[in-house]
Amino acid sequence: MRLLKALSTLFLFLFSLQLLAQQDPQYSQYMFNQLAINPAYAGSKEQVSIVGLFRKQWVSMPGAPQTNALSLHSPIRKARMGIGTHLMYETIGPKKWTAAYLDLSYNFKLGRGRMSLGLSAGMVNYIFDFNKLEYKDAGEALTANSAFGNNRTALDINAGFYYYSQTFYMGGSVTHLNKPSLYHTGKVDTSFVGNNTVLNYNLNTHTFFYFGKGFLISEDLTISPTFMIKYEDPWRGSFDLNLNFQIKKKIWAGIGYRGGYGMILLAQFALTEQFKVGYTYDHGFGQLGRASKASHEIMLGYDFNLRKAKIVSPRYL
Repeated sequence: MRLLKALSTLFLFLFSLQLLAQQDPQYSQYMFNQLAINPAYAGSKEQVSIVGLFRKQWVSMPGAPQTNALSLHSPIRKARMGIGTHLMYETIGPKKWTAAYLDLSYNFKLGRGRMSLGLSAGMVNYIFDFNKLEYKDAGEALTANSAFGNNRTALDINAGFYYYSQTFYMGGSVTHLNKPSLYHTGKVDTSFVGNNTVLNYNLNTHTFFYFGKGFLISEDLTISPTFMIKYEDPWRGSFDLNLNFQIKKKIWAGIGYRGGYGMILLAQFALTEQFKVGYTYDHGFGQLGRASKASHEIMLGYDFNLRKAKIVSPRYL
């Protein structure tokens, strides 16, 4: 009864989370692109790995997010370290931001697996073009000084941990530890909130915690449930719950649910031992789903084998 009560409390908590606008990009294939959210993942595949991801969210909604991401990482075995880099470019309506990071990790044996601790630092380049905003009432137009039309660049720091074994992984990370300020100005003239209004935009701290487990059912079938919870400071968050199936070590198929939003359908194909192509289709429920329609995400991955990895865990796929 205690276990049932605890599980009931957990599910009530999870479903109470609201899917609110987050500053960080959203990825439905995060389990295959973990460097984008966790620097401790660098080097953990024992391969030189490169992943490109292209996401178009809410295709029927004007100004909806479009994200391009690229990650590259490799182990440094003699030093028990990993090194990598990840790049990101995203547009959301009048907002554009580009980021480039260097990722470093240090790993050591812990129990039946290995623990990796990671740190990344990079630069974020941001622009918000107020001239692209449309107002219901033309008299409410906000006229910002020309500073808003220029690029703003700031240092950004992230950290994380990653524990992995042959069939299990668990990770956690915190992004924007230094809460970089992308603009701060008092030189804004408005007709509806008064002159010299101060406008600020900082990147808030985001926290990710996730885990996955691979169950080898037969030589031709592996089942892998994965779970991720994510939240932004001040508190607002959501979660992803996925159930993925690997068939004949060639095909991944999966279904998932994103709290407060809707369903996720996933497919991935291993065209060769090194080259993989993945696709996800997201569709919201309720009013948001009807208004925004689907989201599409394409992933391309290539691994340069340093040695043969005989691992069930989906981190190697």
